Amino acid sequence: MRRNTLLLLLVLLVVTAGRLWLSGQVELSEDEAYYWVWSLHPALGYLDHPPGIAALIWLGTLVFGDTEVGVRLLSVLLGTVTVGLGLSLVDRHRSTLALALLSMPLLSLGGLLATPDVPLVACWALGLWAAATERWWLLGLAAGLAMLSKYTGLLLLPLVLAARPADLKTRGPWLAAALALLLYLPNALWNLAHDGLSWRFQLDHVAEGGSGLELLLAQVGLAGPLLFVGLVLGWTVGLKGDRVARLCWTTSLPLLLLAVLSGGEANWAAPALFSATVGLARSAATRPRFARVMAAGAGVNLLLSGALLLQLLHPIADLPIDPRDRLSGGRTLGQSVAAWGEASVWTARYQEAALIHFYGGVEARAWPGLGRPDQYDLWESPLPERGLFVRVWRANARLALDDLGYERGAPNIVSAAVSTTDPPATARWPAGRSTSSGHPGECHRPPPAGGVSAPRPRPGPGPAAPGLAFGGAGRPGAVDRAHPRRCVDRPE
Repeated sequence: MRRNTLLLLLVLLVVTAGRLWLSGQVELSEDEAYYWVWSLHPALGYLDHPPGIAALIWLGTLVFGDTEVGVRLLSVLLGTVTVGLGLSLVDRHRSTLALALLSMPLLSLGGLLATPDVPLVACWALGLWAAATERWWLLGLAAGLAMLSKYTGLLLLPLVLAARPADLKTRGPWLAAALALLLYLPNALWNLAHDGLSWRFQLDHVAEGGSGLELLLAQVGLAGPLLFVGLVLGWTVGLKGDRVARLCWTTSLPLLLLAVLSGGEANWAAPALFSATVGLARSAATRPRFARVMAAGAGVNLLLSGALLLQLLHPIADLPIDPRDRLSGGRTLGQSVAAWGEASVWTARYQEAALIHFYGGVEARAWPGLGRPDQYDLWESPLPERGLFVRVWRANARLALDDLGYERGAPNIVSAAVSTTDPPATARWPAGRSTSSGHPGECHRPPPAGGVSAPRPRPGPGPAAPGLAFGGAGRPGAVDRAHPRRCVDRPE
């Protein structure tokens, strides 16, 4: 047993080192860059989420600076902690459970990114371990930190107690609840000071609804197709199992059903998949068939996750859904916009603003009132007299700024550049996706009648003729001309 434990620890260390290396090989996603911008403005709350992810990124960048590794450092480490806590909840089939958790797309790929779901699942795992070992103070700590990670964390303590209602007659659960509320109090006070802004934003998000069937199918993808079959088998017997198995059942299936009924986003049920996988391993101790299904599902996931990671690092196929679509292009956009030398850069969406800030070093802002509400709306900034405006590429479609007295020039295409002649490695931007392309455009207010026109900004170094593609920092680069990602308007 001791030898197996040491071997599992060694595997976790190797996997963690590999993930840290991988975290520096791929660009930030749009949301990761957005959360990094949050970390530059420390606060007790933000429009979209509580402050947990911003605090983690801030700490990581203290160690590795404003780099991809710095942004993702603590998320990667928390992913390892999550797996370790899961293994501590079972006595048998630990190796199989380790393989299942490490290969599950939710943790193997999603756990690489700096998103609020990573600390939420880690706190969820800590809460399960604390409840299983009756460490009530630690359960309160986990529940409080879970709520500071994402509002879904509010469900952790109630779902844990649903498996042990008799404990409500003791002091433990009440002490845990008091500690959790105390830890969450700063964010609650921030919300109250801002008219419940973040709470209302998320409630509106839930009210918008969506397809419950699509969310359920997404869980199959996040867990892996065969492993999800095993999770369903585990749910059929979870309530008949021991105390820990029941705990895993109440913290997984009810949460999944709530997410399906709300029709939310795929990641809303992330903690449920962790609990269900641990519960399956717990049930497999007395049901060999469950152990075989879990092992087979983990093997399939290992192949799928390995193929996706290979595609991410060195493309091997032309996939309709490619992991590179959301993890590349930001550097080209940021450097290309920075090459114009304009200090005033505004965007139609927060995604482009964040990527330009991280990769271009230009403090871009999302234009207020365009698109959905975002954190930039809370940071006051005077509107510019002139500058660059970035929007999703829509040929020569009318700009929102056209109605605000601004003028603009003709577009220059900016697409992703690559450093290899390998055709599959050329960045692709599938048509029809709102997140697949953007359009930076120079704009300025016309001079007043009888006044003198201010000089218009000139593009940075490199080619800037209308319609001519160029890569990062104004240098020519390999371009997929069929799906240009972004373009820059050239002053006329």
